Amino acid sequence: MSLDPDLWQALGALDRRTRAALVLTVLDGFTQDEVATMFNVPRGTVASWISRGYGHLRRVLGQDR
Repeated sequence: MSLDPDLWQALGALDRRTRAALVLTVLDGFTQDEVATMFNVPRGTVASWISRGYGHLRRVLGQDR
């Protein structure tokens, strides 16, 4: 991923909570339940952050990536 500056720029445009939820689940392997506990929010909130984050990445980077 360090070779894809577009990805890092797209991630940087996300709000901190959304970016953290994506990084913690995708890169670090935490479950949505674990992330919800970390942030003291409902699991559905984490799922929403992740969904919005993926949507942003798809729009910015295109679906082919």
